[in-house]
Amino acid sequence: MAVTQQIVVRDEGVRRALEKIGNKPDALQPTFRRFAQYMRVQTDNTFEALRLGGRFRGVLWKYFAPQYTRKTDGVTVPAWGGVSKVRGSGLVKGRKRPSGARVRQGDAIMQDTGTMRARAALVVRMDRYMARLGVQGVNYAAAQHKRRPFLFFVQADADELVGMLRLYLTR
Repeated sequence: MAVTQQIVVRDEGVRRALEKIGNKPDALQPTFRRFAQYMRVQTDNTFEALRLGGRFRGVLWKYFAPQYTRKTDGVTVPAWGGVSKVRGSGLVKGRKRPSGARVRQGDAIMQDTGTMRARAALVVRMDRYMARLGVQGVNYAAAQHKRRPFLFFVQADADELVGMLRLYLTR
């Protein structure tokens, strides 16, 4: 099982604060589960918003790069093909995706089979004091993440976690 990206949330500071006020903390797993669900939604929103490229939550995904530029006539062949062949008749075919299907204009990037999107931000490990999220069982996820980040933590996520912890502490 390959874990390629992970977000680790630890609660040592929260436990120390609770001990100071005389409250013995029970397991934070319900809060961690809520936060893991929140991160799955954020990651899914990232895939949806950036399916055709663009900027969202502070990251940039570029759309499919051209296949190549022909030396014979200088024509740049897009990833989905569709330009006339130099020799013979017909059009250049689109580049192949990991599934073997050809890229078509308007296809969503990084969503050929849907496996990486479905497995991003799954709970890898959770115990009483820690939650670890990451991509499970997708060997190429780390390489894709370098080009188009999909599992990351921004200030809004930190604020959401603080709010969930505050709710936990005041119940």
